[in-house]
Amino acid sequence: MRIFLANPPTADDSRFTREGRCQQSEGVWTTVWPPLSLAQSAAVLRDAGFEVRAADAPTQGWNLSEFLDHLVAAGPQLVVLATSTPSFPQDVLTIEEIRRVLPDAVIAAIGIHVSVLPEDSFAHAPSLDAIIRGEPEFSLRDLAESLNIRGAIEPRAGISVRRDGKIEHGPDRDYIDDLNTLPFPAWDLFPVTEYRLPFVGRPFLLLTTARGCPYQCTFCVAKSYYGQKVRRRSTQRIIEEIQWAGERFGIRDFFFWSESTTIGRTPMLELCQEVRKLSPPVHWVCNSRVDHVDDELLATMRAAGCWMLSFGIESANQGILDRSMKKQTVEQTRIAVALARKHRFQIAGHFVLGLPGDTKETLAETLELALDLDLDYAQFYCAAPWPGSDLYQEARASGWIDNHGWASFDQSHAILNYPHLSAEDIQSFRDHAVKTFYLRPKLIARTVTRFRKPSEAWRFLKAVRRYLSWI
Repeated sequence: MRIFLANPPTADDSRFTREGRCQQSEGVWTTVWPPLSLAQSAAVLRDAGFEVRAADAPTQGWNLSEFLDHLVAAGPQLVVLATSTPSFPQDVLTIEEIRRVLPDAVIAAIGIHVSVLPEDSFAHAPSLDAIIRGEPEFSLRDLAESLNIRGAIEPRAGISVRRDGKIEHGPDRDYIDDLNTLPFPAWDLFPVTEYRLPFVGRPFLLLTTARGCPYQCTFCVAKSYYGQKVRRRSTQRIIEEIQWAGERFGIRDFFFWSESTTIGRTPMLELCQEVRKLSPPVHWVCNSRVDHVDDELLATMRAAGCWMLSFGIESANQGILDRSMKKQTVEQTRIAVALARKHRFQIAGHFVLGLPGDTKETLAETLELALDLDLDYAQFYCAAPWPGSDLYQEARASGWIDNHGWASFDQSHAILNYPHLSAEDIQSFRDHAVKTFYLRPKLIARTVTRFRKPSEAWRFLKAVRRYLSWI
Protein backbone atom coordinates (compact mmCIF):
# COMPACT_ATOMS: atom_id res chain seq x y z
CA MET A 1 0.00 0.00 0.00
CA ARG A 2 1.26 3.45 -0.93
CA ILE A 3 1.20 6.28 1.63
CA PHE A 4 1.93 9.97 1.02
CA LEU A 5 2.77 12.26 3.95
CA ALA A 6 2.91 16.02 3.48
CA ASN A 7 3.31 19.44 4.92
CA PRO A 8 0.76 20.96 2.50
CA PRO A 9 0.91 24.31 0.68
CA THR A 10 -0.09 27.55 2.37
CA ALA A 11 -2.62 30.08 1.11
CA ASP A 12 0.08 32.52 0.01
CA ASP A 13 2.70 29.88 -0.87
CA SER A 14 4.88 31.08 2.04
CA ARG A 15 7.15 28.78 4.02
CA PHE A 16 5.31 27.49 7.06
CA THR A 17 6.15 25.24 10.02
CA ARG A 18 3.56 22.75 11.24
CA GLU A 19 5.52 20.91 13.93
CA GLY A 20 4.01 20.21 17.35
CA ARG A 21 3.42 23.48 19.19
CA CYS A 22 5.29 25.40 16.48
CA GLN A 23 2.69 26.54 13.97
CA GLN A 24 3.93 29.65 12.25
CA SER A 25 5.42 31.25 9.15
CA GLU A 26 9.16 31.79 9.07
CA GLY A 27 9.97 34.48 11.63
CA VAL A 28 12.87 36.78 12.34
CA TRP A 29 15.35 34.08 11.32
CA THR A 30 13.48 33.49 8.03
CA THR A 31 13.84 29.76 8.39
CA VAL A 32 11.47 26.84 8.89
CA TRP A 33 11.82 23.68 10.90
CA PRO A 34 12.25 20.35 9.13
CA PRO A 35 8.96 18.39 9.50
CA LEU A 36 10.12 15.99 12.21
CA SER A 37 6.71 14.44 12.97
CA LEU A 38 6.23 13.53 9.31
CA ALA A 39 9.78 12.20 8.91
CA GLN A 40 9.50 10.14 12.09
CA SER A 41 6.09 8.79 11.06
CA ALA A 42 7.40 7.96 7.59
CA ALA A 43 10.20 5.90 9.12
CA VAL A 44 7.75 3.93 11.30
CA LEU A 45 5.47 3.29 8.32
CA ARG A 46 8.36 2.22 6.13
CA ASP A 47 9.61 -0.18 8.79
CA ALA A 48 6.10 -1.68 8.83
CA GLY A 49 6.48 -2.50 5.14
CA PHE A 50 4.56 0.31 3.48
CA GLU A 51 5.68 2.22 0.40
CA VAL A 52 6.05 5.79 1.63
CA ARG A 53 6.53 9.08 -0.17
CA ALA A 54 6.55 12.55 1.35
CA ALA A 55 6.67 16.26 0.59
CA ASP A 56 7.21 19.57 2.32
CA ALA A 57 5.33 21.74 -0.16
CA PRO A 58 6.08 25.16 1.41
CA THR A 59 9.82 24.43 1.54
CA GLN A 60 9.88 22.90 -1.93
CA GLY A 61 8.05 25.93 -3.31
CA TRP A 62 5.00 24.01 -4.53
CA ASN A 63 1.67 25.77 -4.86
CA LEU A 64 -1.54 23.80 -4.52
CA SER A 65 -1.70 22.84 -8.18
CA GLU A 66 1.88 21.58 -8.21
CA PHE A 67 1.33 19.71 -4.96
CA LEU A 68 -1.73 17.95 -6.39
CA ASP A 69 0.20 16.97 -9.52
CA HIS A 70 2.87 15.28 -7.42
CA LEU A 71 0.21 13.60 -5.30
CA VAL A 72 -1.66 12.19 -8.28
CA ALA A 73 1.59 10.92 -9.78
CA ALA A 74 2.32 9.03 -6.55
CA GLY A 75 -1.16 7.44 -6.50
CA PRO A 76 -1.40 6.80 -2.73
CA GLN A 77 -4.19 4.92 -1.00
CA LEU A 78 -3.57 6.94 2.20
CA VAL A 79 -2.72 10.65 2.35
CA VAL A 80 -1.53 12.15 5.66
CA LEU A 81 -1.40 15.93 6.11
CA ALA A 82 0.25 17.93 8.87
CA THR A 83 -2.13 20.67 10.03
CA SER A 84 -2.12 23.65 12.38
CA THR A 85 -4.56 26.21 13.73
CA PRO A 86 -3.66 29.23 11.55
CA SER A 87 -3.31 27.12 8.40
CA PHE A 88 -6.44 25.05 9.01
CA PRO A 89 -8.75 26.94 6.60
CA GLN A 90 -6.24 26.38 3.80
CA ASP A 91 -5.67 22.81 4.95
CA VAL A 92 -9.40 22.18 4.56
CA LEU A 93 -9.31 23.51 1.00
CA THR A 94 -6.37 21.23 0.29
CA ILE A 95 -8.24 18.23 1.70
CA GLU A 96 -11.22 18.95 -0.54
CA GLU A 97 -8.96 19.26 -3.58
CA ILE A 98 -7.28 15.96 -2.72
CA ARG A 99 -10.69 14.32 -2.61
CA ARG A 100 -11.40 15.71 -6.07
CA VAL A 101 -8.24 14.31 -7.66
CA LEU A 102 -8.01 11.13 -5.54
CA PRO A 103 -11.64 10.19 -4.87
CA ASP A 104 -10.83 6.77 -3.39
CA ALA A 105 -7.92 7.71 -1.13
CA VAL A 106 -8.23 7.85 2.65
CA ILE A 107 -7.27 11.31 3.90
CA ALA A 108 -5.92 11.70 7.44
CA ALA A 109 -4.65 14.68 9.44
CA ILE A 110 -2.15 15.06 12.28
CA GLY A 111 -1.35 18.04 14.50
CA ILE A 112 -2.44 19.73 17.70
CA HIS A 113 -5.44 21.54 16.21
CA VAL A 114 -7.19 18.43 14.93
CA SER A 115 -6.09 16.49 18.03
CA VAL A 116 -7.90 18.80 20.46
CA LEU A 117 -10.83 19.74 18.19
CA PRO A 118 -11.62 16.55 16.27
CA GLU A 119 -15.38 17.10 16.04
CA ASP A 120 -14.97 20.67 14.82
CA SER A 121 -12.28 19.60 12.37
CA PHE A 122 -14.43 16.88 10.85
CA ALA A 123 -17.31 19.35 10.58
CA HIS A 124 -15.20 21.88 8.67
CA ALA A 125 -13.53 19.28 6.42
CA PRO A 126 -16.23 17.05 4.87
CA SER A 127 -13.66 14.98 2.98
CA LEU A 128 -11.47 14.25 5.99
CA ASP A 129 -11.61 10.55 6.87
CA ALA A 130 -9.37 10.24 9.92
CA ILE A 131 -7.65 12.28 12.62
CA ILE A 132 -4.60 11.16 14.56
CA ARG A 133 -4.81 12.55 18.08
CA GLY A 134 -1.51 13.32 19.82
CA GLU A 135 1.76 11.56 19.01
CA PRO A 136 1.24 10.34 15.46
CA GLU A 137 3.77 7.60 14.75
CA PHE A 138 2.23 4.37 16.01
CA SER A 139 -1.35 5.53 15.59
CA LEU A 140 -0.62 6.16 11.91
CA ARG A 141 0.90 2.72 11.61
CA ASP A 142 -2.27 1.19 13.10
CA LEU A 143 -4.45 3.23 10.75
CA ALA A 144 -2.45 2.09 7.74
CA GLU A 145 -2.51 -1.54 8.84
CA SER A 146 -6.28 -1.55 9.33
CA LEU A 147 -6.73 -0.06 5.86
CA ASN A 148 -4.27 -2.48 4.30
CA ILE A 149 -5.55 -5.64 5.98
CA ARG A 150 -9.28 -4.97 6.30
CA GLY A 151 -9.76 -2.42 3.56
CA ALA A 152 -11.32 0.01 6.04
CA ILE A 153 -10.19 2.42 8.73
CA GLU A 154 -11.09 1.81 12.37
CA PRO A 155 -11.27 4.01 15.50
CA ARG A 156 -8.30 2.49 17.29
CA ALA A 157 -6.30 4.07 20.13
CA GLY A 158 -5.42 7.65 19.24
CA ILE A 159 -7.54 7.57 16.07
CA SER A 160 -10.84 9.24 15.25
CA VAL A 161 -12.57 8.26 12.00
CA ARG A 162 -15.56 9.13 9.88
CA ARG A 163 -17.44 6.02 8.80
CA ASP A 164 -20.74 6.12 6.94
CA GLY A 165 -21.14 9.74 7.92
CA LYS A 166 -20.67 9.02 11.63
CA ILE A 167 -17.73 10.22 13.72
CA GLU A 168 -16.17 7.53 15.93
CA HIS A 169 -13.37 8.10 18.43
CA GLY A 170 -10.95 5.45 19.61
CA PRO A 171 -9.62 5.73 23.18
CA ASP A 172 -6.67 7.98 23.93
CA ARG A 173 -3.35 6.37 23.13
CA ASP A 174 -0.62 6.01 25.72
CA TYR A 175 2.45 8.07 24.95
CA ILE A 176 5.47 6.21 23.64
CA ASP A 177 7.30 5.25 26.80
CA ASP A 178 10.60 4.21 25.21
CA LEU A 179 11.59 6.71 22.54
CA ASN A 180 14.61 4.58 21.71
CA THR A 181 12.26 2.20 19.89
CA LEU A 182 11.61 4.80 17.19
CA PRO A 183 13.67 4.47 14.01
CA PHE A 184 15.67 7.45 12.79
CA PRO A 185 13.53 9.93 10.83
CA ALA A 186 13.15 9.29 7.11
CA TRP A 187 14.89 12.51 6.10
CA ASP A 188 15.73 11.02 2.70
CA LEU A 189 12.10 11.70 1.73
CA PHE A 190 12.45 15.44 2.33
CA PRO A 191 14.57 18.25 0.81
CA VAL A 192 17.21 18.15 3.54
CA THR A 193 19.50 20.71 1.93
CA GLU A 194 16.69 23.31 1.97
CA TYR A 195 16.53 23.50 5.79
CA ARG A 196 19.23 26.03 6.58
CA LEU A 197 20.34 27.98 9.60
CA PRO A 198 19.70 31.71 9.50
CA PHE A 199 22.48 33.92 8.18
CA VAL A 200 25.21 31.25 8.01
CA GLY A 201 23.14 29.13 5.65
CA ARG A 202 24.39 25.71 6.79
CA PRO A 203 21.88 22.83 6.51
CA PHE A 204 20.50 21.54 9.81
CA LEU A 205 18.03 19.00 11.17
CA LEU A 206 15.86 18.64 14.23
CA LEU A 207 16.99 15.90 16.60
CA THR A 208 14.72 14.68 19.39
CA THR A 209 16.33 14.55 22.82
CA ALA A 210 13.12 14.19 24.84
CA ARG A 211 9.35 14.61 24.69
CA GLY A 212 6.92 16.00 27.21
CA CYS A 213 6.86 19.00 29.53
CA PRO A 214 5.90 18.94 33.22
CA TYR A 215 5.01 22.64 33.34
CA GLN A 216 1.55 24.18 33.08
CA CYS A 217 2.11 27.44 31.17
CA THR A 218 -1.40 28.58 30.32
CA PHE A 219 -0.52 29.89 26.84
CA CYS A 220 1.25 26.73 25.66
CA VAL A 221 -0.17 23.71 23.83
CA ALA A 222 2.80 21.34 24.21
CA LYS A 223 1.01 19.05 26.65
CA SER A 224 -1.71 18.42 24.05
CA TYR A 225 0.80 16.74 21.73
CA TYR A 226 3.52 15.15 23.85
CA GLY A 227 1.99 15.14 27.33
CA GLN A 228 3.43 16.23 30.66
CA LYS A 229 5.71 13.34 31.50
CA VAL A 230 9.28 13.88 30.32
CA ARG A 231 10.46 10.90 28.28
CA ARG A 232 14.13 10.97 27.32
CA ARG A 233 16.05 9.26 24.61
CA SER A 234 19.23 7.60 25.73
CA THR A 235 22.52 9.40 25.20
CA GLN A 236 23.73 6.48 23.11
CA ARG A 237 20.73 6.68 20.77
CA ILE A 238 21.13 10.43 20.32
CA ILE A 239 24.83 10.05 19.51
CA GLU A 240 24.04 7.29 17.03
CA GLU A 241 21.55 9.55 15.23
CA ILE A 242 24.07 12.41 15.09
CA GLN A 243 26.64 10.09 13.52
CA TRP A 244 24.04 8.62 11.13
CA ALA A 245 22.90 12.08 9.97
CA GLY A 246 26.50 13.09 9.36
CA GLU A 247 27.31 9.98 7.36
CA ARG A 248 24.02 9.80 5.46
CA PHE A 249 23.33 13.49 4.76
CA GLY A 250 26.50 15.36 5.68
CA ILE A 251 24.68 17.22 8.46
CA ARG A 252 26.83 18.67 11.25
CA ASP A 253 24.33 21.22 12.62
CA PHE A 254 21.34 20.31 14.78
CA PHE A 255 18.48 21.79 16.71
CA PHE A 256 18.21 19.58 19.80
CA TRP A 257 14.44 19.28 19.88
CA SER A 258 12.42 19.10 23.08
CA GLU A 259 10.23 21.46 25.07
CA SER A 260 13.26 22.38 27.18
CA THR A 261 16.44 20.52 26.37
CA THR A 262 18.02 21.39 29.72
CA ILE A 263 15.32 19.75 31.85
CA GLY A 264 17.39 17.16 33.66
CA ARG A 265 20.85 18.42 34.50
CA THR A 266 22.58 15.05 34.83
CA PRO A 267 21.47 13.61 31.46
CA MET A 268 22.34 16.92 29.80
CA LEU A 269 25.88 16.83 31.20
CA GLU A 270 26.24 13.22 30.10
CA LEU A 271 25.06 14.03 26.58
CA CYS A 272 27.48 16.95 26.31
CA GLN A 273 30.38 14.77 27.38
CA GLU A 274 29.63 12.30 24.59
CA VAL A 275 28.99 15.00 21.97
CA ARG A 276 32.44 16.46 22.72
CA LYS A 277 34.02 13.16 21.66
CA LEU A 278 32.54 13.30 18.16
CA SER A 279 34.85 13.85 15.22
CA PRO A 280 34.32 15.86 13.15
CA PRO A 281 32.67 18.12 15.75
CA VAL A 282 29.02 19.12 15.55
CA HIS A 283 27.26 22.39 16.28
CA TRP A 284 23.86 22.69 17.89
CA VAL A 285 21.26 24.98 19.41
CA CYS A 286 18.45 24.31 21.85
CA ASN A 287 15.55 25.71 23.87
CA SER A 288 15.93 26.17 27.62
CA ARG A 289 14.08 27.47 30.62
CA VAL A 290 15.97 30.14 32.52
CA ASP A 291 15.69 28.18 35.76
CA HIS A 292 17.39 25.09 34.32
CA VAL A 293 20.87 26.43 33.64
CA ASP A 294 23.88 27.16 35.81
CA ASP A 295 27.51 28.09 35.29
CA GLU A 296 28.88 24.55 35.03
CA LEU A 297 26.13 23.31 32.74
CA LEU A 298 26.48 26.23 30.35
CA ALA A 299 30.26 25.88 30.25
CA THR A 300 29.88 22.19 29.41
CA MET A 301 27.26 22.85 26.72
CA ARG A 302 29.41 25.50 25.10
CA ALA A 303 32.43 23.19 25.03
CA ALA A 304 30.23 20.52 23.41
CA GLY A 305 29.35 22.76 20.44
CA CYS A 306 26.16 24.49 21.55
CA TRP A 307 26.34 28.05 20.23
CA MET A 308 22.85 29.48 20.74
CA LEU A 309 20.22 29.25 23.48
CA SER A 310 16.58 30.20 23.18
CA PHE A 311 14.97 31.24 26.47
CA GLY A 312 11.23 31.52 27.03
CA ILE A 313 11.20 34.82 28.92
CA GLU A 314 7.59 35.80 28.11
CA SER A 315 7.14 38.88 30.35
CA ALA A 316 9.03 41.29 32.62
CA ASN A 317 6.14 41.41 35.07
CA GLN A 318 6.24 38.80 37.83
CA GLY A 319 2.50 38.96 38.38
CA ILE A 320 1.84 38.07 34.75
CA LEU A 321 4.37 35.23 34.86
CA ASP A 322 2.70 33.85 37.97
CA ARG A 323 -0.80 34.17 36.49
CA SER A 324 0.42 32.33 33.39
CA MET A 325 1.84 29.50 35.54
CA LYS A 326 5.31 30.03 34.08
CA LYS A 327 7.00 29.08 37.37
CA GLN A 328 10.06 31.26 36.88
CA THR A 329 11.15 34.69 38.04
CA VAL A 330 12.43 37.79 36.31
CA GLU A 331 15.57 37.55 38.44
CA GLN A 332 16.20 34.02 37.16
CA THR A 333 15.96 35.39 33.64
CA ARG A 334 18.59 38.04 34.35
CA ILE A 335 20.94 35.48 35.92
CA ALA A 336 20.54 32.95 33.09
CA VAL A 337 21.13 35.50 30.35
CA ALA A 338 24.19 36.90 32.14
CA LEU A 339 25.66 33.40 32.48
CA ALA A 340 24.95 32.60 28.83
CA ARG A 341 26.65 35.85 27.84
CA LYS A 342 29.64 34.95 30.01
CA HIS A 343 30.06 31.70 28.07
CA ARG A 344 29.74 33.44 24.70
CA PHE A 345 26.41 31.99 23.61
CA GLN A 346 24.26 33.79 21.13
CA ILE A 347 20.99 34.36 22.98
CA ALA A 348 17.42 34.48 21.73
CA GLY A 349 14.58 35.61 23.96
CA HIS A 350 10.93 34.82 23.38
CA PHE A 351 8.30 37.24 24.67
CA VAL A 352 4.51 36.89 24.70
CA LEU A 353 2.69 40.23 24.56
CA GLY A 354 -0.93 40.56 25.63
CA LEU A 355 -1.14 37.81 28.23
CA PRO A 356 -3.98 38.08 30.76
CA GLY A 357 -3.12 40.91 33.15
CA ASP A 358 -0.98 42.82 30.66
CA THR A 359 -1.41 46.58 30.44
CA LYS A 360 0.30 49.23 28.36
CA GLU A 361 2.64 49.72 31.30
CA THR A 362 3.59 46.04 31.64
CA LEU A 363 4.14 45.76 27.89
CA ALA A 364 6.58 48.64 28.15
CA GLU A 365 8.33 46.85 31.03
CA THR A 366 8.77 43.76 28.86
CA LEU A 367 10.33 45.69 26.01
CA GLU A 368 12.60 47.48 28.47
CA LEU A 369 13.74 44.10 29.81
CA ALA A 370 14.43 42.78 26.29
CA LEU A 371 16.61 45.82 25.59
CA ASP A 372 18.32 45.72 28.97
CA LEU A 373 19.22 42.04 28.62
CA ASP A 374 21.05 42.91 25.41
CA LEU A 375 19.81 39.79 23.62
CA ASP A 376 21.05 38.88 20.17
CA TYR A 377 17.59 38.00 18.91
CA ALA A 378 14.08 38.52 20.22
CA GLN A 379 10.79 37.05 19.12
CA PHE A 380 7.86 39.25 20.14
CA TYR A 381 4.67 37.23 19.88
CA CYS A 382 1.11 38.36 20.33
CA ALA A 383 -0.54 36.04 22.85
CA ALA A 384 -2.47 33.53 20.76
CA PRO A 385 -5.28 31.55 22.43
CA TRP A 386 -4.33 28.28 20.75
CA PRO A 387 -6.88 25.46 20.98
CA GLY A 388 -5.39 22.99 23.43
CA SER A 389 -4.15 25.69 25.80
CA ASP A 390 -5.69 26.86 29.07
CA LEU A 391 -5.63 30.38 27.63
CA TYR A 392 -8.02 29.26 24.88
CA GLN A 393 -10.55 28.03 27.42
CA GLU A 394 -10.26 31.18 29.54
CA ALA A 395 -10.45 33.51 26.54
CA ARG A 396 -13.55 31.78 25.18
CA ALA A 397 -15.28 31.85 28.54
CA SER A 398 -14.41 35.52 29.06
CA GLY A 399 -15.30 36.69 25.56
CA TRP A 400 -11.79 37.99 24.82
CA ILE A 401 -11.35 36.47 21.36
CA ASP A 402 -11.84 38.78 18.40
CA ASN A 403 -12.30 35.79 16.13
CA HIS A 404 -12.16 36.22 12.38
CA GLY A 405 -11.62 32.52 11.75
CA TRP A 406 -8.80 30.11 12.55
CA ALA A 407 -6.44 31.90 10.16
CA SER A 408 -6.45 34.86 12.56
CA PHE A 409 -4.96 32.70 15.33
CA ASP A 410 -1.42 33.76 14.60
CA GLN A 411 1.35 34.95 16.91
CA SER A 412 2.11 37.89 14.66
CA HIS A 413 -1.41 39.30 14.95
CA ALA A 414 -3.33 40.13 18.12
CA ILE A 415 -6.86 38.78 18.51
CA LEU A 416 -7.32 39.06 22.28
CA ASN A 417 -9.49 42.00 23.34
CA TYR A 418 -9.45 42.76 27.06
CA PRO A 419 -11.64 45.40 28.74
CA HIS A 420 -8.51 47.41 29.55
CA LEU A 421 -6.28 46.47 26.58
CA SER A 422 -7.49 46.03 23.01
CA ALA A 423 -6.12 43.77 20.29
CA GLU A 424 -5.22 46.94 18.42
CA ASP A 425 -3.17 48.13 21.39
CA ILE A 426 -1.31 44.81 21.59
CA GLN A 427 -0.65 44.73 17.85
CA SER A 428 0.60 48.28 17.81
CA PHE A 429 2.98 47.63 20.68
CA ARG A 430 4.26 44.41 19.15
CA ASP A 431 5.15 46.21 15.93
CA HIS A 432 6.82 48.97 17.94
CA ALA A 433 8.81 46.42 19.96
CA VAL A 434 10.16 44.67 16.86
CA LYS A 435 11.34 47.90 15.26
CA THR A 436 12.79 49.25 18.50
CA PHE A 437 14.75 46.07 19.17
CA TYR A 438 16.12 45.35 15.70
CA LEU A 439 16.93 48.84 14.50
CA ARG A 440 19.41 49.56 17.29
CA PRO A 441 22.84 50.45 15.88
CA LYS A 442 24.55 48.46 18.66
CA LEU A 443 22.71 45.26 17.74
CA ILE A 444 23.31 45.69 14.02
CA ALA A 445 27.00 46.35 14.57
CA ARG A 446 27.42 43.31 16.81
CA THR A 447 25.64 41.08 14.35
CA VAL A 448 27.69 42.31 11.41
CA THR A 449 30.98 41.56 13.20
CA ARG A 450 30.01 37.86 13.33
CA PHE A 451 29.75 37.51 9.57
CA ARG A 452 32.58 35.59 7.96
CA LYS A 453 31.33 35.74 4.38
CA PRO A 454 29.53 38.37 2.29
CA SER A 455 26.71 35.84 1.80
CA GLU A 456 26.03 35.83 5.56
CA ALA A 457 25.68 39.62 5.62
CA TRP A 458 23.36 39.46 2.63
CA ARG A 459 21.14 36.87 4.32
CA PHE A 460 20.99 39.03 7.43
CA LEU A 461 19.95 42.12 5.49
CA LYS A 462 17.30 40.15 3.65
CA ALA A 463 15.99 38.73 6.92
CA VAL A 464 15.74 42.14 8.59
CA ARG A 465 14.11 43.70 5.56
CA ARG A 466 11.59 40.90 5.24
CA TYR A 467 10.77 40.78 8.94
CA LEU A 468 10.23 44.53 9.14
CA SER A 469 8.08 44.44 6.01
CA TRP A 470 5.66 42.11 7.79
CA ILE A 471 4.86 44.84 10.29
